[in-house]
Amino acid sequence: MNEVKEKFITASNEPYFHAPRSRNTPIKASMQKIEGLPKKLKLFLISGSKFWRLRYFHKGNYLIKSLKTTDLAEATAAARLFYESLLESGVIDDESPNVQRLMPVNNQHLLHELIQEILEEEQQKVKRNEIKRGSYVMTQLRLEGVIFDFFKDKALSKINAKTLVQFVNVLTEKEFTVSTMQGYIANARKLLKLLHSKDILPSIAQFPSLKSQPHSRGAFTLTEYKAILRKSKDYRQLTFNDWGEGRAWIPVEYRQMPYEMNWLIRFMIYTFVRPGDIRQIRNKHVEIINGTYKYLRLTLPEVKRHNAPTVSLPAAVGIFKRQLEYQKQRGFGDPEDYVFFPEISNRKTLLGILGWAFNWIMNDLGIKTGPHGIERSLYSLRHTSITFRLIYGGNIDLLTLARNARTSVEMIEKFYASTMSAEMNVALIHNKRR
Repeated sequence: MNEVKEKFITASNEPYFHAPRSRNTPIKASMQKIEGLPKKLKLFLISGSKFWRLRYFHKGNYLIKSLKTTDLAEATAAARLFYESLLESGVIDDESPNVQRLMPVNNQHLLHELIQEILEEEQQKVKRNEIKRGSYVMTQLRLEGVIFDFFKDKALSKINAKTLVQFVNVLTEKEFTVSTMQGYIANARKLLKLLHSKDILPSIAQFPSLKSQPHSRGAFTLTEYKAILRKSKDYRQLTFNDWGEGRAWIPVEYRQMPYEMNWLIRFMIYTFVRPGDIRQIRNKHVEIINGTYKYLRLTLPEVKRHNAPTVSLPAAVGIFKRQLEYQKQRGFGDPEDYVFFPEISNRKTLLGILGWAFNWIMNDLGIKTGPHGIERSLYSLRHTSITFRLIYGGNIDLLTLARNARTSVEMIEKFYASTMSAEMNVALIHNKRR
């Protein structure tokens, strides 16, 4: 009896009487007006959803739309876009002379918030080990740089095919390669998808298609490779004289051909490693296998989502043993020491030194540029290694080669096998069935 009495005593303006009658009934306390827009347009929440909604009273009916965001600032910006779209489509007339249109210059705050939302999701991918930290940093630089600068003065609700053509033209004017442009387009597409999911962008237009020709780093012929090995031996400890400009960053003690350069070149050919692997590989990553087959088992740090151990050709065993003995004579050779140039702690500097030394050899031999105008670099040794296996490796299948080189069959076919001439495999072409 007392409980019933207390219920009738409760004042009529208590929250009990403000509880929504159904999941879709607006919560009165959440009603929000937007400055500069008609009073007929309001933002509100309902008990059945966490997202903000807008309501606009027009010709005796309510136009209701979910804004699919829990952030009030985003909801306000989306509501302005919605009202502007109604005006432009002719559904309504401008009912407020002081309406604050969401002009392009006012998009910047919303655009910044959307980019941060994308980056937060990318960070979660890093934590789940779906992408590498470097991929996240690249996405951040692109979104907060060129992409933001381009879209900041564009109406986000009006991005169409013409806008995207303009975006690609901007990338072209910056003289980006096609592969770099494709990376920017992929990041911009994430932004468009987010705009569409929030009902800010009605539809996602197609980007212009870009076609890229595979540009390998140019393998060396067997004759060129032999010449490189001879030159790297002949130049040992020889100081570079034709100095010119732009090499002042190289430490004085490395301004001559490194003693280890010949071993390093051969090691790369016999192990299929990338220059980036040379920067990371330590003695603990290398195991000598003496069995039916003699080879090195390389358990290298993960690169490009590949982390499985690989095997070398037999010749790599002797090179590694000589290199290890040489390092022990210099006070190195522990498991945690780097295989090559362990005394250089800055491994990025190491790659610069190696690239400079290798260019010295190629320039003196006149083979810096390949026969098809392709610029060669230290990475060309990896290309050469894989190409040599395709030519001289018997009936090796692409899948086995791709896995051991820590790449994909698609990459083998696109960048390595594509550059092989018919003459390289003349023996197979001339072979007869038996």
